[in-house]
Amino acid sequence: LTPWRGLLAIGLVSAMAAVFSYLMFNRYYLVPLAQLQIGLAVSYVGVYGFRLTSEERERARIAGIFGRYVSSEVVAMLLKSRKLPNLGGESLPVSILFSDIRNFTTISEKLSAQEVVEMLNAYFERACAAVLAEGGSIDKFIGDAIMAHFGSPVHYPDHALRAVRAALEIQREAEDFQGWMLKRFAGRNLPDFQVGVGIHTGEAVIGNIGSSQRLDYTAIGDTVNTASRLEGVTKSMGCGIVISKQTLCAAGYQTITGKHEAIQVKGREQSVEVFEVIGLKEGENNHGDIPSI
Repeated sequence: LTPWRGLLAIGLVSAMAAVFSYLMFNRYYLVPLAQLQIGLAVSYVGVYGFRLTSEERERARIAGIFGRYVSSEVVAMLLKSRKLPNLGGESLPVSILFSDIRNFTTISEKLSAQEVVEMLNAYFERACAAVLAEGGSIDKFIGDAIMAHFGSPVHYPDHALRAVRAALEIQREAEDFQGWMLKRFAGRNLPDFQVGVGIHTGEAVIGNIGSSQRLDYTAIGDTVNTASRLEGVTKSMGCGIVISKQTLCAAGYQTITGKHEAIQVKGREQSVEVFEVIGLKEGENNHGDIPSI
């Protein structure tokens, strides 16, 4: 019961006991009420006090877990939701994004270890902001790569479109970051700063995965593997952002595409139809046909 309903229930029980005691008193029987009423009061305070503190502990635990992966706005939405994510693992429809820095080996060879860390931290700050702004979750950093998923822990029906928007913003941030690189490492003859982004949409298992010493809230499965492969396809296709047909369908046909191919992804028997992303149709919701190969 809610605290108010619990208080009402205790009040009714106390009132009924008082009426019963009064009726018995008229028949020359004494029925003590103090023990019952004190017991009800102590039980009420104890039960709801425990519920309050345990709820606050659970809220703090959830905020601690997801505060590392999502924006503060998403954490607030998660805490307001009555359905908290199943940390033990659940299969969910999500969009997985992988982003990787091009020519990172060449860049790192021309910089000191401290400069490489400085560059990565400065870039990740911008790229992660683009993901968080679209309600995405930073899953992990893999060297110079970023893995993010959209659609969990807070489910957005338009998670695929959010992933595409985040990818376009990451690309814009990378273009702006080129100016930062030229200013910070002037005269170092570094290659242009570019990124490749791959996105795939499908079912993935998401939960706390790891050992007893360390757990990570992460996504695993074929959808994750395919998204990782699509990021690598950006190099062979010569484009910045590549998405699968599944992502294009889920995004609502608002994506402006360029090149498209059918590729064979390692570990999958069927080929994957992929599309280059050029931009988004502003203010449109066109449900036209997807070009086929």
